[in-house]
Amino acid sequence: MTISWSATSPTSGKFAPVERSDVAGLIERFDELRAQGRGYLEVQGSTVFPVLTLGFAGSAAVVHLMTDEASISLLAANEPAEADAAVVVLDDLVDFTADFVLNLARAWQVVEEFVRTGDLRRAGEWHEL
Repeated sequence: MTISWSATSPTSGKFAPVERSDVAGLIERFDELRAQGRGYLEVQGSTVFPVLTLGFAGSAAVVHLMTDEASISLLAANEPAEADAAVVVLDDLVDFTADFVLNLARAWQVVEEFVRTGDLRRAGEWHEL
């Protein structure tokens, strides 16, 4: 699948909206951000929508799905986290209830599946905001 992505800059710690298209670069950037303990990334296929986002701090992560300009959904956790958490969204820490806080490894699996197949149906239950 053809993708484009943008992510937090590991040097500035700020979201860099420069779009890139290499999957290897996405994986490398995620690994850099994970090593730093926080970050945010956006991934889309060859069309403007859908856009999948992953924001995290430590091992807590939240995944958003934008299906058009007016529709945003959150991926529900299969098993809610033990506590609410604050994760990075763009450049800010944003609080989320435990129902939407995923383990970072699970959230990255969702991104990998989307990059590989473009299919988000198997990701889980989406809740429109």
